[in-house]
Amino acid sequence: MGIIFNISANLDDPEIHRCVNTTVNAQYGDYKQDFGYVDVREGAHMFYWLYYTTADVKNHTERPLIVWLQGGPGGSSTGIGNFEILGPLDLTLQERDYTWIKNFNVLFVDNPVGTGFSYVDELRFLTKSNDEIALDFVELMRGFYRNNPIFENVPLYIYGQSYGGKMAIDMGIRMREAEEAGTIKSNLRGIAMGNAWISPVDATLTWAPLLLAAGLIDKTGYDNIQKSAFEAERLFNAGLYRESSFQWGRTQQQVFSATTYVDFYNILTRIPLDWLQDTPRNLDEFLTKLTIRDHPIQLPEGQEEIDLDEFMNTVIKDALNIPANVTWGSQSNAVFDTLRGDFMKPVTDGIEKLLNETDIILTKYNGNLDLICDTPGQILWVDRLKWAGAEGYKNAPRQPIWENNQLEGYYKSYGNFRFFWINKAGHSVPRDNPAGSNAFLRDMTSFG
Repeated sequence: MGIIFNISANLDDPEIHRCVNTTVNAQYGDYKQDFGYVDVREGAHMFYWLYYTTADVKNHTERPLIVWLQGGPGGSSTGIGNFEILGPLDLTLQERDYTWIKNFNVLFVDNPVGTGFSYVDELRFLTKSNDEIALDFVELMRGFYRNNPIFENVPLYIYGQSYGGKMAIDMGIRMREAEEAGTIKSNLRGIAMGNAWISPVDATLTWAPLLLAAGLIDKTGYDNIQKSAFEAERLFNAGLYRESSFQWGRTQQQVFSATTYVDFYNILTRIPLDWLQDTPRNLDEFLTKLTIRDHPIQLPEGQEEIDLDEFMNTVIKDALNIPANVTWGSQSNAVFDTLRGDFMKPVTDGIEKLLNETDIILTKYNGNLDLICDTPGQILWVDRLKWAGAEGYKNAPRQPIWENNQLEGYYKSYGNFRFFWINKAGHSVPRDNPAGSNAFLRDMTSFG
């Protein structure tokens, strides 16, 4: 069983001071919050940060609990997901008008262990597979519910972006198993996969066709990208999964060469110049950094943003009384590298299991300007799913999403599966198109 350390813990316990050195009044900002560590395994300490909803309700439990999972693997939810995408404050530390805490209780989890403020005592304790990540997550949630029992019956929704969407599938399987076994008191209702890394080979093989159709590459660029992508597929089919992940990176380099560094997270932009100037000499290091850190949008002239790494390791670290030996993000590269053998593996079997054996709502939403987890690649695996409602979904009508008289995208649904195509959005849909995001939030939760 995991051990939890948080703001309401017994401060006389020396074990608590070893792990978190917390104080009763510790927090950042004026929003009601809770945070802490859970020892999910020997040598593995996972951190969470909860913001209670600011909705006009008598009890916070009147609104659902949403877990937000960042991608990478190795991207921090408490930092990137919180300040760059949907938390109460943005990177200029101004209030975000579309923050999800207006309608929901939002739990940011630094997952897998080694990500953000989560850490391992030795790198051998890092996770090597999606299922290991899921088992750690169940233990984290056990600890969270022990400290916050008021949320046990509250509808729980897991929203994962990019690799977070991949992780969410096995988490859903393991959470439902634990619920049925009575080893956790939770109420999992839905899982959302946002621009998710569900079937990596499908995504990689559709980069070149998408770029060619968008006019961003010529035939020579198309041929070079496809040749590299087919090699990644060949290595994967041969069971050389780690080698396939490195070849995937080389395919990215072919894209950069053919497009003069198109932004993998939004094909209408390019990689920011400051990122290129700070590019490590080692290509794999740069691609790891790019995959872990979905860089923020460019702010209007005159606005300055915080340096997130410095901010998390000074202001936030002090405010949340993070242990002195923990550096936010210091183990992220090791997290990514340790999971290379699992990186290119799909989780479509898990999606089929959830669709066929549970009533959990599965939502797939995608920003149509994304490249790394592009919409064409998502459609391929969705159309191949084997589940009881496959034919019904195939024949279901595709409906428009209208918000404030603006066409924000389209959606299609049948049974407990939905697909949302979101316009004017790249990889981080909640940030790029908040109005369109409201559609899939309302569909799943009735709020938003």
